[in-house]
Amino acid sequence: MATATSSEATTTASERVHQLLAATRETIGKVQYCWAVTVSENGGANARPMGRVLGKPGEDEWTVWFLTSGDSRKMAEIQRDPRITISYQRDSDDSYVALVGRAALVADRSEIRNRWEERWNDSPALIEAFPGGAEDPNAVFIRIEVDRIELWVRGVTPEPFGLRGSVLHRDSANRWSIVSG
Repeated sequence: MATATSSEATTTASERVHQLLAATRETIGKVQYCWAVTVSENGGANARPMGRVLGKPGEDEWTVWFLTSGDSRKMAEIQRDPRITISYQRDSDDSYVALVGRAALVADRSEIRNRWEERWNDSPALIEAFPGGAEDPNAVFIRIEVDRIELWVRGVTPEPFGLRGSVLHRDSANRWSIVSG
């Protein structure tokens, strides 16, 4: 019986990480809205649908951005406890991804102007929420640094499907490793 060398095992693990990250990217890319889950004041969880803002070219792809109101409940919750989970589900291909990390509030006007999308100036809901557009003092961003990914993707994660997913962890050097699956 042949045994894998250390370099073969590393390559296999590296390829598996690559496969899981690719499935994560694909699932996220097909979903328009996701759920952002924060820690409530009493220690429970509060979830709300969100539309993510794409990062700028060259930025870390595992940093997620959201536009929000500076006086929202989620802002107060993030200020109290920065832990956050972002959940994506795509029923048509049985895929689910949860991104877990820490959120930071970004209220710097130059950063808000830089990330503000022109199309938002034509959105009735955003015009109502932020009548001043990128200059509206209530417009802030949430930046999430993802350090854990949990996913179920049919054909990629372990069978029997849905019994257990795959979990990846990112270390301080931004290297991903498999925790399970």
